[in-house]
Amino acid sequence: MSSRPRARARTLATSPFVREEVVPPSTDEFTVGDRVTLDSWGTGRVTQVTPEAVMVDFGAAGMRRIPAGTKGFSRL
Repeated sequence: MSSRPRARARTLATSPFVREEVVPPSTDEFTVGDRVTLDSWGTGRVTQVTPEAVMVDFGAAGMRRIPAGTKGFSRL
């Protein structure tokens, strides 16, 4: 058994299988006061933005911490 790490496979320029660069989720597009929507909680207003999550006041549903990259979460 070999203890050397496995070499990374190369991608040929003519290959139809192109590897896309992984982009980490971000909260850069949100600012305090933005109106947002989330499928499970409805519409709300952004109260705080951190690099990892967005705090949103959904009114009757209360304050919720929405992690960066959550599906169905968008700015109105």
